[in-house]
Amino acid sequence: MSTTLYFKEGNSDKVYRVAIQSRDGGYVVNFAYGRRGSTLTTGTKTSTPVDHDAATRIYEKLVREKMAKGYTSGADSSSYSSSSRG
Repeated sequence: MSTTLYFKEGNSDKVYRVAIQSRDGGYVVNFAYGRRGSTLTTGTKTSTPVDHDAATRIYEKLVREKMAKGYTSGADSSSYSSSSRG
């Protein structure tokens, strides 16, 4: 599960990616952010693998927080958004 969000305002053009990935019998929530088109800074919200429900809660919280700050899903984002592009 992954989502890519975008924020564009004035000269600011940022991207934020968050993903749940399987690791060592559990799941980790990783993220990457930065200016669109540049090398992204990466990190993790889970220092050790957690169960899928915990990973999903962390993932959804991150997406909600970024969307509250003005980030929106774009053409490259996953199906997390209920709208579809055709």
